[in-house]
Amino acid sequence: MRFSVILILLICLGLSRVSFAQSPAQNETKYKAAVSDIKQGRYNVAVEKLAPLTNASVQAPYSAYAHYYYGLATYNLKRYRESKQMLLQLVSRYPAWNKINDAYYLLGANLLETEQYKEGLGFLQRIKDSSYNKDIQGLKQHYFGSITDLAKLKEIQKQFPDDRDIAIELIQFIKRTPTSTKTDEMQADQLIAQFKVSSKEKNATNAVGPQKSIPKRANQWEKGYLNVSVMLPFRLDEFSSSKRRSNQFAYDYYLGLVEAKRQLETEGVKVNLWAYDVSNDDKSMIAIVGNADFQQSDLVIGPLYPGTFDVAAKYVANTGMFMLNPLSTDGNLLTHGDNMFLAHPSIAFQIKKTAEWMRTVAPGPSVAIYYGNNAKDSVMAFAYASELKARGGKVIEMLKIISEREWLEGKISSFATEKPAHVALFASDGNAGSALIEVLNARTLTSIPVVANSASFNLQQSRLGKYGSRLYLIETDYVDREKEKVREFQKAYWTQTNTFPSSYSYQGYDQLLFFGRMLSKYKDGLKKGLEMRKYDDDYLLSGFDFTKSRENQISPLLKYSGAKWVPVR
Repeated sequence: MRFSVILILLICLGLSRVSFAQSPAQNETKYKAAVSDIKQGRYNVAVEKLAPLTNASVQAPYSAYAHYYYGLATYNLKRYRESKQMLLQLVSRYPAWNKINDAYYLLGANLLETEQYKEGLGFLQRIKDSSYNKDIQGLKQHYFGSITDLAKLKEIQKQFPDDRDIAIELIQFIKRTPTSTKTDEMQADQLIAQFKVSSKEKNATNAVGPQKSIPKRANQWEKGYLNVSVMLPFRLDEFSSSKRRSNQFAYDYYLGLVEAKRQLETEGVKVNLWAYDVSNDDKSMIAIVGNADFQQSDLVIGPLYPGTFDVAAKYVANTGMFMLNPLSTDGNLLTHGDNMFLAHPSIAFQIKKTAEWMRTVAPGPSVAIYYGNNAKDSVMAFAYASELKARGGKVIEMLKIISEREWLEGKISSFATEKPAHVALFASDGNAGSALIEVLNARTLTSIPVVANSASFNLQQSRLGKYGSRLYLIETDYVDREKEKVREFQKAYWTQTNTFPSSYSYQGYDQLLFFGRMLSKYKDGLKKGLEMRKYDDDYLLSGFDFTKSRENQISPLLKYSGAKWVPVR
């Protein structure tokens, strides 16, 4: 049950924990399904299934395991406080559990991740089973070996003077840092003598930890072409041309890159695309970053999964390469280094811009917020509530909804005494938006502005124009199919693939076209070039704005104007 420590790419998502009365057989089925979800990396789904099984009223042979897996899933979602609370509950309720050492180990990882070193090391010290020694050592190497501030590492070693593993990390840091002082070297020598550190231990280097800066390649930007490594979960071992793949998005995105490569060549920019089949196996990623071909990359797109992204980012951060995450909306990924970029605006930025805009069209302080049962729905809803409250707003109703007209009629307030200045909806069910607005209309709230994420509506079928100027949509990848460039792209894509492009195809095209142009023009001065202005023309989607951040802060909002949806500028 022990796990390799991973740093997670996914957004930190919040879920409501609701308990339902179900039969023991149903609970056991749900538990087994949750375990399967975790093995496949579907942590959000697993948390929803496990939450009711951790209630004290549920007593079953797997109860302790349900607590543990809930803690593991929330750890992988970066919900460390929630993970810690569940694991502490596990230790308290089931102190004699036969896997209690696994709980101590995960608690240790959780607390080291949040820099609660004393408490984390305390739980690791509770583990007396010697078979855990290598895992514990690896855990310490991962967290203390990833510290890049010598002063900070020295202070930690001072707080834990008897911990051999921390001492070795400090020794290695000093020995591999060219700017180490004589005082630093003396301290390292003292620790070597104190802990009897061997030459092999002294000179060892954590494969994914901090390294000496890798010198930029000579003439990297003068060779006349760009090397772009694309790291996506193609899952070639599961490839079958007879059916549509569950990871079709990866192929669609890559085909968009291929179209952009063709366009760039007409502009005199030659691009070499190197595709790597990368999922969540960090060991395979370690092998790739050691590959000589990969080390010649100028731009790295992906990977998408936490473990592999972490390995790639730590390598790229010390090189002259640039790295683009094509899909994530997690702004925390930018902390990996100054050469990291997000192709999409983070959820935090989307919520901020939405709140700013709604204050202009609905100046009143009150809002009613509704959200669906998807994890992302709830995180956006609660983030929006926090943002509005920080701006002096007032949430008069906040409700998790079911996208059924009858259910909504019975649950949504009549607002007899106080009406909201606007309504916000965050749902992943395309039926939610229309159903909610119909209920609002039935309550004679026909003019109150509504803002919603675009997934709340079925954009292909719903005639959203009937809602007129009262509706605003949050959509980071809106395709204006009347745009001439979009039509040209569709024709070219069909000619090459005999299929119509998906949203991911448009994204792949725009992202490589943009970064290919910018790298060709600004080379290693890319960041300064991006900061000069935003680029919202000549692209299929809404464009790019890196003037103030390394996340694409192009407006995510749409309004209905002139019988079509247009970006809010």
